[in-house]
Formats: sequence, C-alpha cells, structure tokens
Amino acid sequence: MDALALFERSLSAPLDELVVSDVQVKPEPGQTDGWRLPEADLTALNTFGLPVVTPSGFTPAIQPEPEPRIVDEGRSLYELVTMAQENLAAVEGEGTVLGIPGQLELGTGYVNASVALFVDTAWRWYGVNTALRALPLDEVTFQRLGQFWTRVREADPTVDLDPSISLWHGLVEGW
Repeated sequence: MDALALFERSLSAPLDELVVSDVQVKPEPGQTDGWRLPEADLTALNTFGLPVVTPSGFTPAIQPEPEPRIVDEGRSLYELVTMAQENLAAVEGEGTVLGIPGQLELGTGYVNASVALFVDTAWRWYGVNTALRALPLDEVTFQRLGQFWTRVREADPTVDLDPSISLWHGLVEGW
C-alpha cells in the first residue's frame, strides 16, 4: 500500500483493519483480569493491543499487576504506555487515559476519555505517522496532520477541552 492510501485508510478504516501484528503489543491472556476498568475498555485493549510507534517514542508497557501501579493526585492508574518522560495510564474505575509526568514540575496531560478511544487513536496515529514519514515534508503534510487532529476530536471531543495538555494535539503541533 502506498503512503497516501495508508494515510487515508488510517483516518477512515475500522480499527480491526488498522492493526499491524509486527508492532502490536497485547496483554498476556488474563493479564487484565483484575483491572477495574469499563468492559469496553478492557475488550479493546485485549483485542487490539497498542502499537509501538518508534518515531514518537510511544512504547506500550502494559503493567502485569492487577492493582494500579501509578498514583497521581489521589487517582490510581494502570500503566499502558511509556512515552518520553510520561506514563500514559488509565484511571481505575473510569478508564480515562492521562499522561503522568516523570517530573513533578510538568502537569498531568490529557490523552483520551477512555481506553477504547485511546486504543483506536493510537492505531490511527501509527498509520498516519508511518504514512507521513514516507511522504515529502511540505505544507500538505501539515494539512494532513490537521485532518488527523480533526478525526481525533470528532471521535473524542474531550481531547480539545484544553489543547495545551492534550497528547494528540502536542504530537500534531510538534511534528
């Protein structure tokens, strides 16, 4: 598939058509059994997993323990991904995905309203990232990144409540 077709597919195809087994990291069977997250979130994570997106430093690190590994501002969270100096983690009981900084002076970032939306967006980012790196870097690249950001906001309007702390907005703006 050529890069432009991959880009278009990454914005519009169903999630199950976006998964690439070579970069897919899924929990081991039973690994998330004790996790207290909405069923739809657990199903998405266990079914599709998360991609390794090397250029973005996006490395799945799905915690093996049944109890949340991270505590931030009184919330308990399950670790899902390490990325630069952040842990992307799901809030116990609700599934909201946040970026927890490794340095206290950095504030908590916002990723997605649910693990299911995070899984979907991460796979779309993998495809968009792969496609755009294979195309010439020009003004059209930034228009395409804008299309991705629009797609993310349409699927999960909460990502745009404060773009200054949005992971996806930061990835688009930092390109």
